[in-house]
Amino acid sequence: MGETDDAVVEAREEVIEALERSADVYGLKRSYGRLYGILFFAEDPMSMDDLADRSEYAKSTVSTAMKALERYHFVHRRSIPGEGKKAYFEAETDFWHIFQEFLQREISREIQIMSRALDSAVAQLEKADGEQAQRDLEKVRKLQSVYNQSERLVTFFTSQSMDKVMGVIERLRS
Repeated sequence: MGETDDAVVEAREEVIEALERSADVYGLKRSYGRLYGILFFAEDPMSMDDLADRSEYAKSTVSTAMKALERYHFVHRRSIPGEGKKAYFEAETDFWHIFQEFLQREISREIQIMSRALDSAVAQLEKADGEQAQRDLEKVRKLQSVYNQSERLVTFFTSQSMDKVMGVIERLRS
């Protein structure tokens, strides 16, 4: 391996180690970050066997990680013609897309759950008498306002390109 190859290996490993630490920051297992990093630099989709060999993790660890990374939109499961039912994985490298998918699928779901509960609570508290009911109604309405604004933000972020969002932020800053 030449000097250039060593530099590539070292640079990749530095990024993969940072991805491991990033996974840890978000409460995920470090192995998820390492496996994502391996896929991030892979030229072609990789099977679980390939990932287990490359990472030196057990296939069960790889399987669990791939399920979680799929859920969070970091990897995509692929099938390759002629390979039967064997699953292959590739990394999503567009982080804006990952962010938008997370907002659409995860955050939107949480907003919907809370909005339904808050709407129901408001209806109940409006019928109730007493000072405690009024104090609670005020608190719930404030929280309801936060969720309504959050829903608008999610809609904005998921419907715009990163360039457009950054343009709006820059205009707001100046």
